[in-house]
Amino acid sequence: MKVSISINIKYALFLVAVMSFLLWDLGTYGLAETSEARYAEIAREMYLSKDYINPTLLGIFHFHKPPITYYITALGYHLFGINEFGARFFMQLAVVIQLIMVYLLTNLLLKNKKLSFTAGLIYFSMPLVLISSRNLTTDAYLTTFILAALTSWQFYTNKGKILFLYLFYILVGVALLTKGPVALLFIVIYIVVFKFLMKSGFRITLHHCIGFILCFALGASWYFIVAYQNPKLWDYFVHKQVLSRINADAFNRSKPFWYYLPIVFGLLLPWLVGLLPSLRRELKRPFKHPKELQVLWISVLLLLAMFSAFTTKLIMYILPAFWMLAILIAFTLSTASLKTRKVIECTYFFQLLTLMIGIFFCWYLEYDFINITQIDVFLNFCATCIVFAIFYIFKNKTSLRTPVLATCFSLVLLTTANGALNHNNDLINAMRDEVSFIEAKSLGKKPKIIVYDYLLSSIPFYSGTYQVTLKDSHNTTDREIQFQNGLEWKNYLLDVHNQDNLVDLKTLADQQNTFLLIRKKRGLSEDLSFLKKSFNSKKTTAKWIILYHS
Repeated sequence: MKVSISINIKYALFLVAVMSFLLWDLGTYGLAETSEARYAEIAREMYLSKDYINPTLLGIFHFHKPPITYYITALGYHLFGINEFGARFFMQLAVVIQLIMVYLLTNLLLKNKKLSFTAGLIYFSMPLVLISSRNLTTDAYLTTFILAALTSWQFYTNKGKILFLYLFYILVGVALLTKGPVALLFIVIYIVVFKFLMKSGFRITLHHCIGFILCFALGASWYFIVAYQNPKLWDYFVHKQVLSRINADAFNRSKPFWYYLPIVFGLLLPWLVGLLPSLRRELKRPFKHPKELQVLWISVLLLLAMFSAFTTKLIMYILPAFWMLAILIAFTLSTASLKTRKVIECTYFFQLLTLMIGIFFCWYLEYDFINITQIDVFLNFCATCIVFAIFYIFKNKTSLRTPVLATCFSLVLLTTANGALNHNNDLINAMRDEVSFIEAKSLGKKPKIIVYDYLLSSIPFYSGTYQVTLKDSHNTTDREIQFQNGLEWKNYLLDVHNQDNLVDLKTLADQQNTFLLIRKKRGLSEDLSFLKKSFNSKKTTAKWIILYHS
């Protein structure tokens, strides 16, 4: 049986355009604290130390996540240098691969290349996809491997080619090495629902057994290696990294049950404004849909219910379910009336004009909370005009006009955000400007940086040296030191409640090339106010106070 894997030439051009926009200005803004900076710094330490088994953050073992994201980021450093562009490059490629997988999955399920094109455009228009491309975490890579695995499984199911079955198991193993067992939820739920509704049964062959062994060997490899070196990690992985994320307030990420409902509604708002009546009508007759669409409806609802039931919640956790929403919206749009399409288009134009007016007034009124330049205003205005021109070109192509407009809005949003972030690093708590100031005051000498009660992972990324973190009460300074073999970590993490550390701290503060960083909204505790006397100069930024010797 011939296996066809083809992409529409227009869709290929769309992918090239997306990649170009994603790469534009990618390295012009600093690493966002805390998540992006943490992943970037762990990968930097791994790349420099050549220890690709034991991740470290500021010299302390950090086993929160398996290593695939760090490996990919380290490869970016190898190709482009240790900088923001190198840290983020492969996330952009991941998004493009996701768009390819969405196209292929839609075509495999619905056998309609026009719908596949529309689904890809809609998927890219979703803000959550754009967010995943701008902020280095595991989520973009996890979504890519899940989509690639499901595409391989669907190829195997439709075409019967064993090669795709083995590729499926390998990709599931890589997904497990990206974010652990959570990857299985998205994959297993989709496959079980598909098998149940299609009444195809679960036939286990020798190839499945071999594939499962490959998947397990690959997916569990890193866990077995590090746990063999340190048996205490078994309990840590099971209880702290899996069970506590389900039923406990792990890492201060506990959210109410309904947390995802307004988020999903807000992220799909332009589509829901126009399609809500159609969706309501379709939901009243769910079993009249093609079974492939029933699979998507049931799978996405099960996933949202399951993640809502978990105690620990973050917005990016549900990203791997959004490809299903994109296909469902594409199908609903294909049967929508012209009036419905116009409502969606008017919503996007309203957002586009609101963005342009907002950018203009932020520049004109010179608000303190954001710095908008004339170039930002000009580029946004030009981009908005281009969107109107493109919409005019597609005015007679009813089927593509609405998703093309949605994609154009995302591209405008992307370019506007890149320009704004370039000179508003404080909005994402990026420390690049603060480190640049410290290095300028150090006059070529290596600075000694002290940070009070907050873990800043990007300090060594920019300065090349670890800072001393003063642990008081903030949760970010709760490091997991139980896996350390030596005591060197104590040079970089001082518990201020230990009186023995205060003498060393005072000695360090008195040294000429020392800088103390204090968050403005928290300030320095009264017990440590004596440190202020060691410094004679102060620099205040949007979120930080820097004390230093002039």
